[in-house]
Amino acid sequence: VEIRHLYPHLKDLSPLLAAIRESESIIMVGPCYIDTYPADTVYLLEQLEINRDVLHGQDLYGVIQGGMPYVHTHESGLKMLELFAGENDLNYKGGFVIGMGAMLNGQPLDKLLNGKKVEQGFEHFLDNVAKRLNSPPDLYYQAQLKMPGLVYWLMAKMMNRKIDKDRREKGIGDQAQSPYDNAGIN
Repeated sequence: VEIRHLYPHLKDLSPLLAAIRESESIIMVGPCYIDTYPADTVYLLEQLEINRDVLHGQDLYGVIQGGMPYVHTHESGLKMLELFAGENDLNYKGGFVIGMGAMLNGQPLDKLLNGKKVEQGFEHFLDNVAKRLNSPPDLYYQAQLKMPGLVYWLMAKMMNRKIDKDRREKGIGDQAQSPYDNAGIN
């Protein structure tokens, strides 16, 4: 196993491309920003498509972590990898979604409210990777934090209130003209 970080190589992807060429399996790990991996990860995928000679049927897995507690909001990142694999001679084998994750800030998974379930599901995911098996979504759905609908509603209400407050503090209000008005779109 070799761990490679994208950001130190953004100006010169050749070390990453060489590592990918030599690999049997690729695991893309990253945060979920607005429903998918960050733009720099998408850039890497674009460069892989341009440099297809490094792709030769490797297995592709994904791990994506986002702040929302329910995992379906982060699955679109895995779907992007699945679509990419289908177009680029790779075998998409599944992924693992972590909601309300501890991954980005370096905290261990057991610090999550549902840490034991996430750790167990993630261990099964890693076993599947080691055996080069497909990893089903059930693993991360079973690990997701379960909360009553009322709690989700309260969280959304609090988050929207904070967003509205931040907008007002920055002078951005509902009365601002839409940039789409000039385009004839309402």
